Amino acid sequence: MPEFQGYGLNVQHLGLTDELLAHAELTKDPLYRKIPQDRLAYYVDRSLQRGREAAQACRGMSIRELYRKEGLRYEITDRSGTFHQLSLRAQIDFNKTPPEVVVYAASLRGMADAYRAVMSPGERANHSADAKSGPGNALQPSERTPDPHSERPPAPQDDELERLVDIHLAHEFFHYVEYRAGQFTNDMLEPVEVFRLGRRLVKRSSVVQCSEIAAHAFCKEMMGLPFLPNVLDYAFLIQTGSLSEEAFCREVEAWKSNHAAAL
Repeated sequence: MPEFQGYGLNVQHLGLTDELLAHAELTKDPLYRKIPQDRLAYYVDRSLQRGREAAQACRGMSIRELYRKEGLRYEITDRSGTFHQLSLRAQIDFNKTPPEVVVYAASLRGMADAYRAVMSPGERANHSADAKSGPGNALQPSERTPDPHSERPPAPQDDELERLVDIHLAHEFFHYVEYRAGQFTNDMLEPVEVFRLGRRLVKRSSVVQCSEIAAHAFCKEMMGLPFLPNVLDYAFLIQTGSLSEEAFCREVEAWKSNHAAAL
């Protein structure tokens, strides 16, 4: 049984590959049960591919450098990210020109332990392996110079919080890349049949969660993370007692079974 408490979280033996964590993200889509089993791998693989390809075009730059290069505004705020009982960690407003990103640091502070437990050991390993890789090193210190157009509190001293902020900036930046291209990842992939009446009346819809999978893949590659960042959600739930280790392990086995059946 993995140890999820404190700072000793070891998920290596669980086999949490990109494909498996992407499949976990796909299960959140309202249309998941409408997707034919033999097409699940298609949505997982294509979504991961788009995120990785977008990250390749950004090699050698920090996420905050990318924001400055694109002229994007971002705000890191201690305001509450709670709206209608939903707790937001970051959001992008496409109604503004250019789009503006807000990261709710107050919502991220509770995830620092989860980040330290899950990501930090793998990042240290990546850093050691890539020590000679030059300016694209994943552990290059984050840019701490505030965006001149952004209101933000003093730079946090907590390294984990700083990395969590950058992860969410990267996630939203990918959605900006989709917006700039005029096509979100889910719209690029084949829609799923959701309703049929006879031969002529057929309703199809895109799998929205594919865009989230691609954003996770972009973030992982851009920042050199050992796992897709959605693993942090599960670690956080376990550390706060909202999800038991046993239940998580059962979920992992279910993801593995469903993903294997789709191959």
